[in-house]
Amino acid sequence: MMINECGHPLCKNCVENIYARNSGNCHICNRLLKKNGFREQIFEDPLIDKETHLRRKLRKIYNLKNDDFETLREFHDYQERFETIVYNLVFETDVVQTNAEIQAFEDNYKDKIERNKRRLDEDQKWVEDNLREERAMKQRVNEGQEQDQKEKESITARTDTKAIMDELRDSNVAAEEILNRERKKQVEKEMEEKEEQEKRKRRNKEIFQTRKRQAENMSFTSAMRIAGRPYIHQNLELVINGPVVPTAIQINKMGYLAHMRPPSAGRVAGGYTATVGCSRALLESRLDLLVF
Repeated sequence: MMINECGHPLCKNCVENIYARNSGNCHICNRLLKKNGFREQIFEDPLIDKETHLRRKLRKIYNLKNDDFETLREFHDYQERFETIVYNLVFETDVVQTNAEIQAFEDNYKDKIERNKRRLDEDQKWVEDNLREERAMKQRVNEGQEQDQKEKESITARTDTKAIMDELRDSNVAAEEILNRERKKQVEKEMEEKEEQEKRKRRNKEIFQTRKRQAENMSFTSAMRIAGRPYIHQNLELVINGPVVPTAIQINKMGYLAHMRPPSAGRVAGGYTATVGCSRALLESRLDLLVF
């Protein structure tokens, strides 16, 4: 699949047919596109592919470092504005104004941009150091393997030479026939080694191309944030000890007293009511929740 600046994917054959005259309209958004603007789609989601391409393109302009600003707050505002620009271009919001802002930024900070193109930030230095260490380790491993291979070949050559000399001395076969056979084995061996070397080169080339694509698509910026309704925190209502004991008014209204025996006149005179007895019963029924 191929993709252009509008972010709508198209297969390679369709690109060759539709844009045979080097330009044409997009089959979805009808935007005028050029054939040389198509590139291979890397990510399955076209939106992610579009964002990654825009970030890589904008990073050539928005490459200012922390020490290019007087305060840390200015650097953070610069980073936040960069994310807003990426969002506008990805979702095609205020594209004309955004492109004008990018051009103005490039004109105002032209010297710093050119200087920072030759500098590496901390993340890029970390990647370069790891790649350098990996190349050095790979070189040491290859040198060790080559040394072992040479030693094995030397031992094998001495053994083969001794075997050939013994055969020439003890065999009734003509010496020319024996030597021709050994030459044929040597040629076949050299061809196999050459073929194995070519396979190793192709494999290393594929690994290099894969890592190169990964390095190009690597992004150390923060994730894109989509604006929306502001977050409002609300405390969760965790009912740990069961429901709250109802009040005296709720006990009278909710029918709890229908199962209570009416108090005698003497108990009422002492201040006891059916509501008090019901509250005690409800409290005792949930003492296990309060204790444990």
